[in-house]
Amino acid sequence: MRIVFCGNPEFALPTFERLLASHHEVAAVVTSPDQPKGRGRKLAPMPVKRAALEQRVPVLSPMKLRDPEFLSELINIAPDALVVVAFRILPREMFALPKWGALNVHPSLLPKGRGPAPIQWTLLRGETETGVTIIRLTETIDGGGMLAQERTAIGESENFGALHDRLALLGAHMLVTTLDRLDSGTPMIPLEQDESHVTTARKLKPADYDLSFSGSARSILSQIRAFSPAPGAVARAGDFSIKLLEAGAATEELSLSPGQIKQNQTCIWVGTADKPIQLKVVKPAGKNAMPVADYLRGRQEIPEFFDNLHSGVTDR
Repeated sequence: MRIVFCGNPEFALPTFERLLASHHEVAAVVTSPDQPKGRGRKLAPMPVKRAALEQRVPVLSPMKLRDPEFLSELINIAPDALVVVAFRILPREMFALPKWGALNVHPSLLPKGRGPAPIQWTLLRGETETGVTIIRLTETIDGGGMLAQERTAIGESENFGALHDRLALLGAHMLVTTLDRLDSGTPMIPLEQDESHVTTARKLKPADYDLSFSGSARSILSQIRAFSPAPGAVARAGDFSIKLLEAGAATEELSLSPGQIKQNQTCIWVGTADKPIQLKVVKPAGKNAMPVADYLRGRQEIPEFFDNLHSGVTDR
């Protein structure tokens, strides 16, 4: 099958690499234009574009997906299908062009988790199961018919980085398997999504990363996992801030108010609305991530977080 691959970030790379290793032909890659990166804000290609150039796959980076010149190039390529992974919203002019339409790898159990941040919202909601769904794109965002869906349990301490990588690999396998079935002539009737069970995974805002210790230990630990290893959940106390990258339920019998700190030479505990948590890995401002014991060797005190009683993440 002749494929045009549409994708940008690291999450899309396993699917792209799996396609290159398959018997399907990746005729071209569509990515977003180069983006400013780093302190110098120099333009840099997206991860998928870098990989495509290394593999000498033709790359198209249109500013607008409805650009007539770009659409003309797609028509000349004559793909049998578009494969879309962590890209932009495709206009009808694109997804209606190939015989098999556009197949999207979405890291959630649709119709749960519609939106641009499904993995983070799955963790924020404290869910214990997730998965990947292969859909055929329509004009309803993430609302197309489902061609395949696989479930997987979420580890109790699994964070965004680990779950992201697992789902990327699972999605790559599922996508190529789906293409193989279509190419072999196996009938695949898309299953319509149940609109009564839709949940959203809206774009994250900077305020979503701020921790509120007036919440439950479970919700705070979920928030820390959802933003680890990056960008990190942020605990603030006045002008002081620190990112929390790993924490767990306290095993000691402690009575602490929300935001109240207890520490010794190697451990830091913080009170929440119900039971304390123990900090394990932190990232001080301007420094690398480090175990709490290393942090305490360089700084003896950490302020209490009483004045950081924000409402925390909303829209769960």
